[in-house]
Parts: sequence; structure tokens; C-alpha cells
Amino acid sequence: MKKIHMPRRAALLAGISIASITLGCTAQAQDATAPDQAAASADEGDIVVTGVRASLSSAQSIKRNSDVIVDSIVAEDIGKLPDRNVAEALQRIPGIQVQRQYGEGSSVAIRGLTQVRTELNGRDIFTASGANQLSLEDIPSELLAGIDVYKNPSADLIEDQLSGTINFRTRKPFDFDGFKAAATLTQSHFDLVDKYKPSASLMLSDRWDTSIGEIGILASVSFQKTAFRQDTISTEPFYTLDPANAADAAVLTTLGRTGQTTTLPHGTGIGEVYGDRRRLGTDVSVQWRPSDTLELTAEVFRSDYKFRFDDYSFFAYTSTSAIQPQPGAPFTYSDNGDFQSGTFIDLPVGNNTSAQTRRSKTTDYSLNLKWKPTDRLTVTADGQYVDAKTKNLRSIFGLNGTADTLYQDISGSIPVVNIGSATGLTNPATYNSAFYLDNLNESKASDKTARLDAEYRFDAGILSSIKAGIRFADRKNRTIDTGYRYTDLSGIPTELENVDLSDFFRGDADLFGDIIAFNRGIIRNYQQTLDTLGIAGAPAYVQSGTNEQRQKTYTGYATAFFKTDPVDGNIGVRVVRTDLDVSGYYQQTPIIQNPDGTETNGPTVFNPIAVSRSYTSVLPSLNLRVHLMDNLQLRLAAAKNISRPNFTQLNPSLTITEPGSAQQNQVHTTSGGNPYLKPMKSDNLDASLEWYFSRTGSLTAAAFYKNIKNYIQTAVSTRNVTFGNGNSYDYEVTSYNNVAKGKVKGFELAYQQFFDFLPGPLSGLGMQANFTYVDSQAPSPATSGPVTNVPLELLSKYNYNLVGIYELGGLSARVAYNWRSKYVVTTAGNGTGNLPIFNKSFGQLDASISYNVTPQFALAIDGTNLTNTRRSTYFGIDTRPRDVVVNDRRISLTARITY
Repeated sequence: MKKIHMPRRAALLAGISIASITLGCTAQAQDATAPDQAAASADEGDIVVTGVRASLSSAQSIKRNSDVIVDSIVAEDIGKLPDRNVAEALQRIPGIQVQRQYGEGSSVAIRGLTQVRTELNGRDIFTASGANQLSLEDIPSELLAGIDVYKNPSADLIEDQLSGTINFRTRKPFDFDGFKAAATLTQSHFDLVDKYKPSASLMLSDRWDTSIGEIGILASVSFQKTAFRQDTISTEPFYTLDPANAADAAVLTTLGRTGQTTTLPHGTGIGEVYGDRRRLGTDVSVQWRPSDTLELTAEVFRSDYKFRFDDYSFFAYTSTSAIQPQPGAPFTYSDNGDFQSGTFIDLPVGNNTSAQTRRSKTTDYSLNLKWKPTDRLTVTADGQYVDAKTKNLRSIFGLNGTADTLYQDISGSIPVVNIGSATGLTNPATYNSAFYLDNLNESKASDKTARLDAEYRFDAGILSSIKAGIRFADRKNRTIDTGYRYTDLSGIPTELENVDLSDFFRGDADLFGDIIAFNRGIIRNYQQTLDTLGIAGAPAYVQSGTNEQRQKTYTGYATAFFKTDPVDGNIGVRVVRTDLDVSGYYQQTPIIQNPDGTETNGPTVFNPIAVSRSYTSVLPSLNLRVHLMDNLQLRLAAAKNISRPNFTQLNPSLTITEPGSAQQNQVHTTSGGNPYLKPMKSDNLDASLEWYFSRTGSLTAAAFYKNIKNYIQTAVSTRNVTFGNGNSYDYEVTSYNNVAKGKVKGFELAYQQFFDFLPGPLSGLGMQANFTYVDSQAPSPATSGPVTNVPLELLSKYNYNLVGIYELGGLSARVAYNWRSKYVVTTAGNGTGNLPIFNKSFGQLDASISYNVTPQFALAIDGTNLTNTRRSTYFGIDTRPRDVVVNDRRISLTARITY
């Protein structure tokens, strides 16, 4: 077989590359093969293969020769991943499911689990938000050379990866032979919000031979702006009428349903959200090779992310209070007694205008030294410091009133909503009160890590090499929060505007007409909002909003790599000690009964909470590969792993305010973390069978099983709280706990091929396809409703990707469809009545086409959500809808220059 030489320019024009790759802990940080170099070593011979074929051939070769299972995505060109959004690029990999926020991918689950570790060049990377991960929407994709997804742990990989590790790789100056420059310019249109937004990137790299050795410098910058709009129609939680309750019995009589099971929603609402995102990323790296045995790499990576939205929402909602049907009005029901259509009267109306902003900055400073004192010994030292900050602001103006009637029909795919008022919904007289809520919070986090690794290689025998290392990490996180400040406004402000809802839901919704709401132009400016409403200054940060976490880890590992025909692999153990300190405040505010019969809040009591814990984890691993035939191999792997609770889950702070007399009969709720959470532990078994039937053709099947102890899940529990005045109340506390155990199992199928055997232009056709099945078993924390046992949150049982590829000459095209089955969004969400929320199955179609005008210049157009996917959720069973949502389509035109 002839070797495939892939010139650098050909690699830059390569298409989607989804493969398995093998990298040790040190290799993760600095030795990840550059896309150009990896492609150049794909096979034997001297046939020149370019573009997507070369990418797939290289990907297949890397997967075939790997020691551990790692799927990769390689940028098609400098500054270009297959998808412009990092999370959406990852969804093309078997076993990965993506979560979207306002139409854009924001987080992923690997093989049904969301406990994902994120790394940058093999090191820690995270967003200061109380989570232990990087928010995937923060990173400009143009900065990345590729992304590696590690699915099964080995001893030389950093722990805390229950589902897997996502490693983002940046380019280095020594990846190129000499000077390299690349630039992109993109204009994107978002159709629902009808806005255009630009993006641009620039990379410059060069290397020189000097009197002190070889030196290389690379600088890269990326700027992205996106816009979005999201329209939502919501149905509020369902409650089954209780004939033993006098009020419910009266409602059953009004409906003519006495003696029949009847379940009614308690309202409905709409929301129209406008927003934008801005990403600014920079990466500067310097490499110095003073001799053939010594290499140093220093890098500074910075991500600066801004997110903003403002919205209108309008709803008629009785909360936990009974909802009153209109006597004599027609009602319809499903076979199980769930409401489908009908008219209610005298409902409270809410009309909100709000805004939210987030600014996150993460800066990563790293220094790596690689020394090869002999041909057999490699020593690597690595140091890192991460500085991360996040600021959030939430601002809400609200109007309260009463609707005369509410007609709902939830039997169709788009609910019908008609809210009626005698004075009119655009008349300020419809509203009798106004209020304002604001909340500010900040998180600051840092991480200091140091590690030392050594690998010794043997020339002969079964043992091929031994790798060992130590690592220390010290991560801190501090959050301050004002809590929500409530301001009761006197009178209805005059700064109101009419809101035209004629194009709501792309004009497909049957609504009640226009509304009046607080001015969006004002709510977008926080200080202007305070000035307009006569509020003096922002709220102060309070003790109950302050919490801190510090986590130190001390790690040592050893791994032996072996090879004996027909088996090779590695066996090792990783030992980790974790020291954890968390602190916060328990806040109680009583109600004081005044002599005149009024009620006021009493003095708030703050009780500090501090919890310290330590534990040691021993994590063995074994990876085997059996060469069954020249083109057929079997992989087997077994390992133990842990995933620590994130800092938000550990936050011990809890705020409880005594209910007043008007709230005595309502459900009292609060939420907080659990400082006593244990780390999740997992016993993992993996197997894969891989058949490589041509240079760009493969068919693989993988199976996995995870037995998880101490799985962390959201739960609602009842807690009796006694105040200083002696009064006691039951509160439903939403928090986290370690359920007894969980099991996740499933399999993946993947296929790729270029149909070179077809005649003429059809020879440019190719295809990638994969399918994933994931099943879970875990105790369900759902507390009410018809569904009391649910899968793990955010886990779809089925998902698949179909990608059609065409490449011939300078033309490349791709059509990609991603589908996933229903999944649990949450088991106890805010305002859901403790009912589990399911997301219905859905698919999304994306496409792209590019043409190389010259070897240095290319034009591309790509689009996402081309079929205008409508997403829907429901309360446990599909006769009880929750939300129906539509988002933008995006079309982008890109010009790319590479020298």
C-alpha cells in the first residue's frame, strides 16, 4: 500500500474529521498531533489525497492505532471547525447529546451523563460560575485546532470525568514549517430577530533559528457576534381536582365532572426574548527549543464572553390557588381526564419586561517543559494558573392585574391562548400594581496546578514503556449575591409601550392581540431603569449570598504499556486525595405581628456554616486491544472513576423567610445546596469492535456500562423550620442528594465511507452516520404527578447523526441532520409544581457549501436550523404540555484567506 502524503494546504482544506486518537496525560498538554502532521502520516505510499478524503483517511488511521478511546474533531481549516458553535460540533460525535440555550448549543452529555470534564491542551479550564466545567458557549471556535473527547479513563488521564473529558486543542508555532497567516471574515443573518452580525479571526505564526536555539511565536484572535430571538408559549402546571376538598368539589360540579378524574392547568403565558452574544478570544504561545532534547512552551489563552437578553412575558396564572372555569362554557378532555380546551374566569395577570446580562472572563497561563535526556526517557514538567471571573445581572419590571377570561386549547401542536379584559390589554388601567425585582451576583475563581510526568521506553520484551507522574491542584471559588430585591412601586409608570405580537411564533400562533409593557429600551440599561423608577442605587450584597469553596487535590499515578502479538494495551492506577472546605450562611427572617394587626419582617439572623471533608480515591484502569485480523480489531477496557460535586451543588447557604398570614395556606419553598454530598463513583466497562474495509471506510460498534454509586440528582424534600418566635412551618426544599446508585448502559454504531467507486461526478459523494442507544436506571426524585420513575436528567435513550458529504475539485458540501429522542429536562424545576419536565424528540438540519477560488482563498456559506425546528416540553405525559419554542435560522457567508 502506498503512503498518503498530505500537503499542509490539503490538510487545511480537509473536511469533517471525527476519529479516535490516543494521547497520554503529558501528550494531552503539548504533544497533540497537529492536523497537518497527523494527516501526513496516515498510511503508506506517495499518493496525494486532499480535502475531506484525506481527513477521513487520517482520522481512520489514528483511530485504528489508538491505545484508548478518544473521538476527535479537527478543524477543516485554520479558524474553522465543522460547526461554528463548539457544542454543536461535538454533537456529531457518537454518544454525545447537546443542550441548547436560546437556539445555540451550550453544553453536552457524553453517553447520557452531564458530568463532563473540560480541558485546554490537557489542563483545567472552567467558567467562574460555581460549576467545575467551562461553559462551551464561551469559547470562539476559530481559536481551536481540534477537540478530543475521551470516553474511557486511563490512569494517566486526570480524574473527575464520570462521562468523559473534552480537551480543546490550540495550535502552536512549531506546528508549522515557517511563517503562516490565516484570516476569516463572516457575516451572519438570524432570521427570527432579523439581524446581521459579524465575526472575524486572525492568526499569525512564525519560527526562527537563532543562536540560542529555535524559537516560534503564534498569536491568534477571534471575535464573534451573534443575535437571537426565542418565542415561547407556556402552559402552567397541572393539578388534579380532589373531590374531598370543598373548593375542588365545587369546580367539579361547575364542570359537570363530579365522580370523574379531572386535571386542570393553572394558567398560560407567552414570552418573547431578544438577545445577543459576543465572544472575544485571544491565544498567544511561544515555543523555544534550545537543543534537540529540550523544549519549552509558554501560552496565554483568554476567553471574554458577553451575553445579554431582554424580553416581554405575559401570562395568566393562579399559582397553587384554584382556577375557576366559566359556568356553561364548553370544555374538552383527553381520555385520562386531562384538560384539553376550555374557558376560565377572573385570573391574575402578570406582565413582565426583563433583562439579563452575563460577562465571563477566563485567562489561562501555562508553562510546559519537555526534556529527553536519553532516547528512552522523557520528562515533562507543567505549571498552570487560571483566573476566572463572572458577573450576572437580572432586572425585572412587572405589572399585576386581572383578566376577565382565559380561553385555552392545548390539543394541537401550538397552544391557542386568548386572554380577555374589558378594559383591553393595551390599556394601563387593566393593571392595578407594579413592582421591580433586581439581583446581582459575582463569582471569582482561580486554579493553581503543577505536575511532573516521566516516561521510560523499552526496546524489547512485552513491556514497551512505563509512565508515572504526580500532580497538585488548588482551586478556589467565591460567590457573592445580593439576592432578589423586591420594590413595590407606587402607581403605574408612564414609560410603557405597545408591543406588536403579530409576528409572534412566525405568525403561526393564535393569540389575544397586542399588549402594553415597560419600555425595552429602558430595561436594557440598568442605571436608567433605576433612575426611571426612582430607586436609589443597586441592592447591597448580603451575607446569605456569600459562599466559598476550596478544593485541593494531590495525585500520583503509574501506567505500564505492553505489547505481545496479538494483544497490546496498558494497565495502571491513579490515587487521588481530595481536601474540601466550603462555607456559607443560613439565613432566617421571622414575621412580626404589630399591635395594629399589620405584619413586618423581623430582624434577619445569619448563622455561618463551614464544612470540611477529605477523601482518597483509588482508580485502577485496564485497556486492551486484540488484533483479530489485519483490518479487524477488538478493544476491551475496565476502569474506576469519580466525579466530584460542583461548587454550586456544595453551596451550604439557605435563605428562609417566615410566611405572613396571607401565605399561611400556600406551599412554602426554598432551595440550596448540600455541603455533605459525596463524589460520584463509577465502575466502567467498555468494548468496541472496529472493521476498516477501505482507506476511508470503517464500521465500528462500541458498548459501554457504568455502575454509578452516590449519583447526584435534584430532589425536593420537606423540612420543618421553627422560627425564633416559636412558629413552625413545612418547607419544600429543592436541593441535591446522593441517590443510592445508578446504572448507564448502551451502545454506539458508526460508519463512514467515500463512494469513490461511483462513476464521474458521483465519485465525490461520501457519508458519515452514527447511532447511540443509552439506557439508565436510577431512583427517581419526582415527588408528584403521573410519572414517578424517570431516567437520568438530560439523557435521551436514542440519538443519531446523518451527514452527507460531497467533494470534487474545489467544491465541498455537507448536509448534517442530528436527532435525539425525548429526555427529562428536570425532575423538580422552579414553578413546575414538582412535576418532571420532558423534552419531546426533535431533529435539526444544518448544511454548508464551500468553494476554493484559489489555493489561498475560499468562500463558504453555511446554515443552521434550516427546517425551523420547533421544540416542545411536557409534564410527564404528553397530554400535559409545558413549553413550545421557536428559534432563529442562521445563514452565514465566510471568506477565508490562508498563506
